[in-house]
This record gives sequence, structure tokens and C-alpha cells, in this order.
Amino acid sequence: MMASAIAATPALAGPPAGYYKSLEGKSDKDLKDAIQTLAAPHTVHSYSSLWYYFYETDPMPDNPAQVWDMYSNNTYFWGTRGDAVSGMNKEHSFPKGWWGGYTEKQGYDAYTDLNHLMPSDATANNRKSNFPLGEVYGTPSFDNGVSKVGTPKTGQGGGASKVFEPDDQYKGDFARTYFYMATVYQDYEWKTTWQVSNQLDNGNENWLTLNPWSIDVLVKWAREDTVSEKEIARNDAVFRCQNNRNPFIDDPLLFEYIWGNRTGQAYDSSHGGTVNPDPGPTEDPQLITPTQGTLLDFGDVHLGQTTVRTLYVKGLNLTSDLKVQLYRYDYTMFSVPTNTIDRNQVCTDEGYPLEISYTPTAVGEHKAKLLILGGGLVGSVGIEIKARCNEPAYVVVGDLNDDFDVDIDDVNILMNIILGHDLGYSFNEESNPDLNGDGVVDIDDMNLLINIILNK
Repeated sequence: MMASAIAATPALAGPPAGYYKSLEGKSDKDLKDAIQTLAAPHTVHSYSSLWYYFYETDPMPDNPAQVWDMYSNNTYFWGTRGDAVSGMNKEHSFPKGWWGGYTEKQGYDAYTDLNHLMPSDATANNRKSNFPLGEVYGTPSFDNGVSKVGTPKTGQGGGASKVFEPDDQYKGDFARTYFYMATVYQDYEWKTTWQVSNQLDNGNENWLTLNPWSIDVLVKWAREDTVSEKEIARNDAVFRCQNNRNPFIDDPLLFEYIWGNRTGQAYDSSHGGTVNPDPGPTEDPQLITPTQGTLLDFGDVHLGQTTVRTLYVKGLNLTSDLKVQLYRYDYTMFSVPTNTIDRNQVCTDEGYPLEISYTPTAVGEHKAKLLILGGGLVGSVGIEIKARCNEPAYVVVGDLNDDFDVDIDDVNILMNIILGHDLGYSFNEESNPDLNGDGVVDIDDMNLLINIILNK
């Protein structure tokens, strides 16, 4: 495969000036809440478009044609941009089953969040299952030289029969990912509480989200395996793709203020012992997000459909309203609801949610530019927009989550339905889980779905 499969994008040197201003002076729960307010608003992509973004976030630095796999030593190469890599899965490093996956009630933001989703060796992903992170005791039941699964050490696992232990070089990576997920999605109702919970045993709210044994393990891993160049590069790439960052990568000591040895202390981004994550906000007008080089890729959309993505526009010290303009290439297939954004809505922690719509009028690849200017900014910020339009949608039997694919995610949904778990699923006529049309959803439908997958 050729390295040209990876698109060249401008490199970012960490977060923009002022990005972490809202965290200053806060401590404990107030600090964790402020991190959530800052990092939670992001561009949410469709699950089916994630392979387009993996090509941005997970190439090997010395060989961009190769996939960086944190789960095995197997060698995988990218194909055509957006195509799934054979032998790999879209892995939720923070298991989606812990909050119920994608439902109408909650979960889609986390279900597609690139901060914890990455390409993974399929076998390792399968053996990892939804087990918590931890340290394996004795002989593992699975060990491929990078990933281990087995009985947890005493005091770990939270009652799970097995834990997943990553390689030493990635333990800090996983710890910081879990810090992010336990903060940004702290309001979720956890279905599985081995590693996270909404309440402690005495019934009080667990604002820490992580369970005590889990905190011990993850804090240890974060200290022993410090932030790597890989994490920094991936964090910047995710920022380009979905407009938010993992603060626990930008500031390797941030976790200490919530779960570690700096609890009770007011956060100061200029603290000693680490790189200052905020390069010093000024009083000048600034656009914090999006930044130059941001990529908005709609992925595959069928002719006759309209798809919407939300881009969060955040700024500081703006002197006037912002102007937005679509231009170049196929810009007429894209639209925004306004060409002017109130500076008072932009200069907030959440930012202004600018909705961008894609309504293709012809099959093929389409692109455009979105320009943001004004507000007293020096120059303008350009966002690259891409999309692909396919033939009109057709019914995909067994596609229960409407991602135009039939896979293990649909099996999990069907299993929850058969078991009677009310996870808020809503189905239209095309995605009816009663696959054989006998009026009941049962094991016969499961057998039919598995056969569909095996014969794809």
C-alpha cells in the first residue's frame, strides 16, 4: 500500500492559547465538572464514518501506510481511505456495554468518540470483550505479546472474572483514556459497574466515577508510563477531526488533582513538574475551536439523504460577531443555518453549535471549504469539508443500528432485546429486529442474523 493513502494535514503544537482557561483555580469535583464542560462538546461523527478518521489518527509515524495497533504485534496496512482494514475492528477501548452502547436515551456521543475508539486487531478485541482494565494474575487465558486477558490480581477487577492488561508501553495511554471517559461521560448511567459506578457502596454519589481499586491501578499506570509522542500526535489529530482534546494528555499531572496526590489543591496550569498545557492566553481576540487544519468528513451518505454535523465554535475576547462562509468546489451541496454568529455565544465554555448540512445532489466525492472570520481575529480560519455520496439507500436486513453494515454491534443489540433489557432502542420498518417476520424476537432471529454476518 502507498503512503499517499494518508492525507497530509497541518501539525498542531498542542492546544490553542486559552483552551484551558476555564479550569484555573478549580479543585476536586468543581475541576472535574469544568473539564467535562470544556471537553464534552465536540463534533459527533457517524459510526460508519470512523474509518475515514482512523486514517488521520492512527498511522505509524515512520510508515504512514501502516496502522498503529495498540492490541497486537500484527502488521496491518491501510487501503483506500475510509475502507475498513481486513482483520481489524473499530475498538471501544472503554467498553460500550458499560453504558449500554448506542441507544436513543444516551450514548451516541461516547459510542463514536475518537478519544477512545481506535483500530484494533480483531482477535485481541474479541478476547478483551468488555472486561475492565487491570493486572493479570498467573497464567493469562489470552496473551499475544501485547494484550493479556486473565484472572485479576487480588483486589482488582471489581468482581469481574477476568481483566484486560495492555502492554507496559500503552498502560498510561489507556489510563489517560479512562480518565477522559470517566470525566466527559460522568453523567451516564452505568450498566456495568466493575470499574465505574454512579454511587459508592454507602449510596452516596461517586463523583470520581472510577471505583477505588480502579483509581489505584490507573493512577499507578499513568505515573509509570508517562505521556508519549504517540499520544500527543493522536490527541492533535483527534482535535482536528472532532474539535476536542483529552486534557489528561495535554497536562500529564491533571489526573493528580482529581484522583491522585494533588486532591484538594486549586488547579494551576503553570504548576511545576510538567509542560504547561496552556501556552498563555492573551487579551487579543482568539478562536479556540475550530483551528486551521480542522477536517470535517461526513463519510458515506446516500443520495436523497441529508446529514448534519455540529462544529463547536469557541473563542475569547472577540470584538464583534463572526462571519461564516461556504465556498469552493461543491459548496452548494453543503449549508449552514446562519452566516453570522453572535460573539457572546462563541465566548462561552461550550461554544456555539454550528450545524453543517450535507445534501448531495449527485453520486461521487464532494468537498468544500468553510471560512470563519471577523470578531477582531487576525486573518481567518479554514475548515476542510469532505463527503461521499452513494446510490440511494437500500434496506440492509439485520442492520439494527442503521450504520449500513451488519456486524457484532447488531448482534449485541439483538441480544439485549431478547434478554428484555430496556436500553431505549427505537426501530423503523427497515431495521425491525424481528428478522424472520414471525411476530416475536427470539433466538431464531439471532440465528438468522449470525448467518447473515457469516455469509456477507
